[in-house]
Amino acid sequence: MACASTKVTKKNVFYDIIKPFPPVINGKINLVKFLESASDLVTLIEHLGKIYAPVKYDMQGNIDKIKKACVFDKTSCLLELMLDEVGRGKTAATESILWLNRALLLFELIFQEIISHLKSNHYDVNMDKIFITAYEGSLKKYHNWVTQQIFALICKMSPTLPQIMKSLDVDDVKSFETKLLNFNITLHLVRCKIDDFFKDHNMFVEVK
Repeated sequence: MACASTKVTKKNVFYDIIKPFPPVINGKINLVKFLESASDLVTLIEHLGKIYAPVKYDMQGNIDKIKKACVFDKTSCLLELMLDEVGRGKTAATESILWLNRALLLFELIFQEIISHLKSNHYDVNMDKIFITAYEGSLKKYHNWVTQQIFALICKMSPTLPQIMKSLDVDDVKSFETKLLNFNITLHLVRCKIDDFFKDHNMFVEVK
């Protein structure tokens, strides 16, 4: 009589499905893969709780605008599409990429601090201070007073680090740390490339 299978199926962990941002290859960023990673980040934000709804909807709105404004395929380069759009006197997708990239800096700074505390096994950390510092170092200077107040409330209502890990189904802290570190490295490289592109082509220097 055959024995029943005792094979254990590995639990699907939420953060394992998040795709890293695409590498910059020959000065190019794959648009489809960039949008996939940005969408995965939005899904992660959604898991953190309803308090982050304004951030989620803002980022998703910019992703949707990019998709709507661009004609692209699986090989399209984000930077080339921006240059083409501006050359045609249009700005919808390019400005959405600008704002999305500013939001990416917010989360890069947040993840950077979380990674630092994970490395030191320090989970009792003041997360609202981390969120406030990250906001001040990224989006705050571009927002009006009302939006700044909304984000100030979001920062103050931020969950603790253990709560964040629970909401992301973290069952192996070291694995989570490695995954987050790798994701943040790709985020940083792509975000910096986009920032440099805007500066090099003198795009939207007047946009706050």
